[in-house]
Amino acid sequence: MSALRGVLLALLLLLLPAAPAAAQEPSAPDVVYQVRKGDSLYSLAERHFRRPGDWRIAQRLNRVRDPYRMPVGRTLRIPRSLLKSEPVAARIISFRGDARLRRRGQDEAIAPGAAVLQGDEIVTGANSFVSVGMPDDSAVALPSQSHVTVRRLRRITLTGAVERWFAVESGRARAVVSPLGKEDAFHVSTPIAVSAVRGTEFRVKYDAAAGRASTETLAGEVVMTRGDETARLEAGFGATASGAELTDPVALLPAPRLADPGQVQDESDLVFVIEPLAGAAEYRAQVAQDAGFLDVAAEAIAQEPGVRLVAVPDGTWFVRISAIDENGLEGRYETYSFQRRLNRIEATVDATQAGRYRQYLFRWEVQGEGERQYRFQLARDDAFEDLLVDEPGLSAKRFILTDLPVGTFYWRVETLQFVDGQVHGKWSPAERLTISSAE
Repeated sequence: MSALRGVLLALLLLLLPAAPAAAQEPSAPDVVYQVRKGDSLYSLAERHFRRPGDWRIAQRLNRVRDPYRMPVGRTLRIPRSLLKSEPVAARIISFRGDARLRRRGQDEAIAPGAAVLQGDEIVTGANSFVSVGMPDDSAVALPSQSHVTVRRLRRITLTGAVERWFAVESGRARAVVSPLGKEDAFHVSTPIAVSAVRGTEFRVKYDAAAGRASTETLAGEVVMTRGDETARLEAGFGATASGAELTDPVALLPAPRLADPGQVQDESDLVFVIEPLAGAAEYRAQVAQDAGFLDVAAEAIAQEPGVRLVAVPDGTWFVRISAIDENGLEGRYETYSFQRRLNRIEATVDATQAGRYRQYLFRWEVQGEGERQYRFQLARDDAFEDLLVDEPGLSAKRFILTDLPVGTFYWRVETLQFVDGQVHGKWSPAERLTISSAE
């Protein structure tokens, strides 16, 4: 019976889902320090070592004969694990939607300027976005459905070097990294790979269900590591890691282009038509208030070269378009500015009897802001070349005609929207009206 229990227990363990792998520890080379006037191993250890007695370890590693005297300019190599560090705070640049900042398992109030510390977690829900800025103007942007843990955010007191390590537990992150000092470190990891940079722009994605991580370099150079394998990704290249395999660098797709970049977005939703790009399996569009895309408001992916996004308020916005290849690598992007001016028209017509006359009440409702004027047209053709009525300068959202003859007519309304000294005009779709003798 005990043997049978053992077999059943083994089968049960095989059926249980595997625990997610922990994020890999980024490589931590020794800190390099040049001896200054008045330095001794004792004084350095007293001020900058976690345990002052560890000066002996530094003495052995560097073969220092006299710990009281060292020549000025001599180079010391000291393991980072021996050195003191102090916390460095990042700050929330912007956030939208269901974004949360967790500290020691508790949700903290999130607002622009709120501190982000080592050990914090940042989680975004559907159609939610967060951007985090560092004191050196580096930034990490999280799109929707992402979870990032700040593993390290600290300064080594001996040299002033800053270590930053963001672990992508799920979803995606985009990092824009300012040029780093010689001893500074910036890592973005997933449970199966680590990407390290000196100063660049890159993206990291981790798909937990597929067990696959990817890195895409947009500027500068990124070193992606999976176990003992390393891929050096120059600008315009990406790689994926899954299982024990790290792919060779793959050229990213070029940036796609919008079919009509100057189009005013005046419908309820935002719609961007993209020129088809060879090799693209999907297209991604992001909308932000800033050209750096640290304040993202909406995002969507489509398999066809036309992307629909949720509405945003009127104003000047930016849209960023990119293509995703069959490997799941997202390519380079193109950024366009566009005007958002909600100006949607919905039109109806009602017929009523007024004595022996029949009246036709043409009505319309308009969505959007700003002062408006309207122009009503009625024609015998849908090209509006054979006009019967052309009435501009209307202020009311209605127009009445009496005793129209038998036949088929077409009508439409133009709305002129006056905002910030500019005029935005838009015609409603042509509506068809057929009057029979029975009326």
